Amino acid sequence: MKLKTVAIVAAALALAVGMTACGGAASTAASSTASSAAASSEAASSEVVSSEAEATSAEYTVYNTTGSKVTELYLYDAGSEDKGENLAGEGLADGESIVITRDVEADKQADVVYVLEFTTEDGNTQSFDTLHYEVAPISLKSVDAAAGATAIAFEAPQK
Repeated sequence: MKLKTVAIVAAALALAVGMTACGGAASTAASSTASSAAASSEAASSEVVSSEAEATSAEYTVYNTTGSKVTELYLYDAGSEDKGENLAGEGLADGESIVITRDVEADKQADVVYVLEFTTEDGNTQSFDTLHYEVAPISLKSVDAAAGATAIAFEAPQK
């Protein structure tokens, strides 16, 4: 988007310089029009950049589909030793869900990697180590169901 805006501004300026070289009143009008177009293009570019820089929240709707009560649930920065608070609180019964939100500065969102870790009442702990900054439904799987690639699925449970 920025490259396109820069190309438009450059073309408008080149047109203005070319028209000025031809001389006369027409070139002055063209130069004025090109300058005006460049200014409005630059303003539009600033507007786009500022809207792209607006922070959005990451939101994870976590569904317990383990068949057991989830007694511990953490979402923390990958590489951190501090897991933060237990998001399961008093426990998350099978079939229940919780919405977890995170806010990070817009320019840092692409670099965020979280670990989602949970423990069920039978003592099984599982984790997903490469959760990115996004809006996503997440279904926690039982140990048996997680025998595949991951301990979670990026979907809401079927009703």
